Amino acid sequence: MDEYYRAIQSLPSWLSRPLAELPIELAEQVHEIRLRVGCPVQMTISGVLCTSACVPALRQIVLTQLQMDEIFLTLCDGSVHTHQAEVAQGYVTLPSGCRAGLGGRFFLHPTQGAVLQQLHSVNLRIARRKWITLPEELRGLLEQRLTGVLLIGEPDSGKTTLLRSIAQALAAQDKTVCVIDERREICPGATVPYEQKTMAVDEISGLPKAMAVQMALRTLSPQFILLDELGGTEEVRALEQGMFSGAAIIATLHASSWEEAFCRPQLQEFRACGALQAAVLLRGRNHPGQVAAVRIL
Repeated sequence: MDEYYRAIQSLPSWLSRPLAELPIELAEQVHEIRLRVGCPVQMTISGVLCTSACVPALRQIVLTQLQMDEIFLTLCDGSVHTHQAEVAQGYVTLPSGCRAGLGGRFFLHPTQGAVLQQLHSVNLRIARRKWITLPEELRGLLEQRLTGVLLIGEPDSGKTTLLRSIAQALAAQDKTVCVIDERREICPGATVPYEQKTMAVDEISGLPKAMAVQMALRTLSPQFILLDELGGTEEVRALEQGMFSGAAIIATLHASSWEEAFCRPQLQEFRACGALQAAVLLRGRNHPGQVAAVRIL
């Protein structure tokens, strides 16, 4: 079963049933399902946003606020409180590893952080456990003694897929690898068999990256630490404590080109402390997971 059909099971039945009518050849190409109040259902198929006109049962659905509230409750499996920390960061991670991004009106509480007051839109990203063959240049880079490497790509360009494939390749070389999976997207569990059955890595999930890196260094003795979606400069500064500790840190960063990447303060911070040795640029959302170039810095 394609992950698309597994992901839509986390939606209310009145929506999941018509979505399940999408032909398999199209379902396998769906990257995102976009739900907005007052709008019809849209999907991103092979990098292109389109309406769901190919599913007759969806043509008459224009989502109301009450329906969006039901969608939110269903995504949280009936327990919003359980997902409060995730919601405060604007998303909910499903057991399969798929992530539902949340758009709407938030309130900044002085002690609880961001509190969602009204949900206006959901972007359900389909996470597929794909593996790619690493190009020779990247494999050679991973054989060197490293401090820091960034995987650079625009949204939906396959950064997580590449990161997961790197973890698999390193584990296959008998390297000790720790995956910092704050949002439980790299090594999903629950309804999907845990990747560790085929990928011998350690995982720390559900904690802020900087805290998890320190925990890994103290207790797991990793040679490589992999983490997704590098945050702001404050997070980078916190991660610097884990640099030069004998473990190489490989992280992902949002940017669509070298020019954009080198303007990002996170990359500048990494370079300023001398921790960044190389960067890998992905080809883009139309070629997810594929490497365009490797640059030694």
